[in-house]
Amino acid sequence: MAILDNGRPGPGYLAVELKIDKRLQASGPFNRGQVFSWDDSPELDDIMSDFWETLRKELNLPPSNRPPIDRSKVGWLNCTIKFIVGENIIFQQGLLVQYGTFWDWFYSVQELLHSEHEEEKTCSSGMESPELCMRLSRTPYDPDLLEEGDPRYGCSMFICVDTGVAAGEHVSGNGPGMFLYVGETAVLTFARELLEEAHQAG
Repeated sequence: MAILDNGRPGPGYLAVELKIDKRLQASGPFNRGQVFSWDDSPELDDIMSDFWETLRKELNLPPSNRPPIDRSKVGWLNCTIKFIVGENIIFQQGLLVQYGTFWDWFYSVQELLHSEHEEEKTCSSGMESPELCMRLSRTPYDPDLLEEGDPRYGCSMFICVDTGVAAGEHVSGNGPGMFLYVGETAVLTFARELLEEAHQAG
């Protein structure tokens, strides 16, 4: 189980718990109510990887240096998410999330946190898993206001759930969420734990 919290004790404690319960079928078309999805073929993955690397070169961006995704792990994962305030679980729901979402999320977070930038930058989880939305924002602080030892950037995390899918409806873009100010170590650990749990899911 991966946990991301705001580090505050007592009633001010806010946390998101995301647990991967089990792996479903490896690949192929899948439906949950009125929402249909599918797994990309290895050939399409190769085409898209080549496309993004070409685009990176054209935009003079550094190479991603991501390892190839383990195709044997690709597929749907049955997950449970909880939003916690103080000692109370204020929301809980089962989700279906693709392995590739957690894989891409970890490397996107890692790349963002290792970058240098003067404006706010964000990374988001992909629409291939429409029930779960994660967005990390990283904002540089004014250097003139920083004291020795202060972090150069501030991070905030927004995680929300589209409740329409589990209700047998379409993707609505609506649902409960939680907003947290987080440290870089905490958010990278959260992303790493999600990927490790997804990789080990049976």
